[in-house]
Amino acid sequence: MSVVIKPTVSNIINLWFGADTPIRQYKIKLNPDLWGACQQTNQNFTLTRSQPIEQYRKSDKVAFAKAVLMELERNKQTLATTPRCLN
Repeated sequence: MSVVIKPTVSNIINLWFGADTPIRQYKIKLNPDLWGACQQTNQNFTLTRSQPIEQYRKSDKVAFAKAVLMELERNKQTLATTPRCLN
């Protein structure tokens, strides 16, 4: 069973804000780029009002997911412009 997920707003919200279950851990393991972008975004993401992650509104979660998508795009562009060493 493969659980490589598409980087959509809904999937990001479910992955990042979902309950910690064995299935979620499996999805994290199979999607390291997406999970890494979530972690990077979480370090830089701030709301205008400070509240714990458990109290994020739907609009806050959507804003977070969109920021993750932008981070993924930035990572892709960085990989595309980085010269590769051929050994």
